[in-house]
Amino acid sequence: MINYAIENLKEQIFHSKTKEYFEEVIQTFYTDCYRSSVVMLYSVVICDLVFKLEDLRDVYADVVAKKILLEIEKIQIENPKSSDWENKLVDLIGQRTSMLEFSDIENINQLQKHRHLSAHPVLKQTSILFKPSKDNVKSHIRNMLEGVLIKPPILSKKIFNELIVDIAENQYRFSDNKELERFLKAKYFKNLRQESLNDIFKKLWKFVFKTDNDDCKNNREINFRTLEIIISINIIEIIRAIKNEESHYDNILRGEPTEYLIKLLFKFPKIYKSLSDLNQAFVEFEIKNSFDFILLSWFTYDSFSEYILDVTNQYKEASSFIINHNYLKMVEDLAKDYNLKKEFLDLCIVIFSKSKSFDNSDNNFWYGIETYLDDFTNEQLVSIVEAINNNYQIHKRNATSRDSRIIKEILDRKHPTFDYSKYHNF
Repeated sequence: MINYAIENLKEQIFHSKTKEYFEEVIQTFYTDCYRSSVVMLYSVVICDLVFKLEDLRDVYADVVAKKILLEIEKIQIENPKSSDWENKLVDLIGQRTSMLEFSDIENINQLQKHRHLSAHPVLKQTSILFKPSKDNVKSHIRNMLEGVLIKPPILSKKIFNELIVDIAENQYRFSDNKELERFLKAKYFKNLRQESLNDIFKKLWKFVFKTDNDDCKNNREINFRTLEIIISINIIEIIRAIKNEESHYDNILRGEPTEYLIKLLFKFPKIYKSLSDLNQAFVEFEIKNSFDFILLSWFTYDSFSEYILDVTNQYKEASSFIINHNYLKMVEDLAKDYNLKKEFLDLCIVIFSKSKSFDNSDNNFWYGIETYLDDFTNEQLVSIVEAINNNYQIHKRNATSRDSRIIKEILDRKHPTFDYSKYHNF
C-alpha cells in the first residue's frame, strides 16, 4: 500500500483533470505494475504542467505562459512524432517561470529517465526493459506530488500581487461575503498550501492595519474582507503564524485601521490573545477612549455575559454619546448566540437614554427600540418611558409624539395599571 502521506497528498492535487489521471498511477502501483506506474506518472506530470500553463494564460492572462504554449505547439506541429517538446516544456518552465524549484526539475528529469528505460527496450543489457523497484516508484510518486502536482500555477508572491489588483478592480462585484469567498477559493486559494496563505495574510495585514497611502485607503474594506476569509479557512494556523512573528503584527495605525482591527477581533476573539502584550495594551487603550470600541470589546472579557453587563454599566455612567448602529447589530447577533436577548435589550435602552442630539435620538429609537417593541418586558418599557421623559434631546424632538404613542399602546396592553402622571415629558 502507498503510505498515508501520499494518500493525503493525492487529495491535494491542484487540477481536477490531473487528479483524475493520477488515479491510474495509483491503480498500476497497487497491482505491482511498476513500469506502467512510472510511465503513467511521467505523462501525468507533463499534462499537469500544460494544464497549469493554460490556467495562467486563460485565468491570469499570463504572457509568459502564452508564449511557452505557442512554442510547444510549434514544436509539435513541426515534428508530431517526436517527444522532444516534453523536454522543452520542462526547460522553458524552469527558465521563465516560478512554477518549479530546481530540485523539482531534477526530479522530473530523473523520472523521465526511468520512464524511457521502462518504456523502451535496451538491447545491450541483460534485462531488456528496466524494472523499477517498489520503493523507487513510491519515491517518484511522492516527489511529483510534493514538487509539482499539488502546487498552484503561481507562487504566493505572484498570487498576492495578482490578488490585490483583482479584488481592487472587482470589489463592487462582491457585495456579499459568500460571493467573495467563493471567488477567492476558486481562483486563488484552491489547494494553496497553508504557508502561502499565511504569507498572503501577513501582507494583507500590513495593507489593512499598518499602511495609509491612497491605494490602501481605497481598498481597505475589500482587503479586510479577504483577510477575514483567510482566517476562517484555518484560524488555528493563522493564530500560530501570528504568534511566530508577533512584532510584525504590532504598530497598528490609529483611526480607520484601528477600527478595522477592533471589528476583526470582535469576529475572531481568539486572535486577540495571540497578539503581543504591546499590541493588546494598544487595543485596550483605544477601547477605553471610544464608545464604539467599548461596544465591540467583548473579546477582552472572560465571558459574553460579563461583557454585556459591564458595557451597560459603563454606558449608564456616561453623560451622552453616539454609537455606530451597525456595531449594535453585531452585538445583537452575538447576544442571540449566547441567549442573552434581555441583557441586549437593556443595553439598547441605556444607549437610547444617552442620546446626544435630536437626530441621534431618532436613530437610537429606530435601531434600538422600535425594532424590538414586542420583546421588551414591562420593566423595560417603563425604562423607555423614563428615558424619553428625562432626556431633553429625546422628548423635544419632532418624532416624540409618534414614538410615545407607540410605546403607550404597548404599555397599556401589557401593563394597564401603569401610572403616567409623574412622566410630564412623555
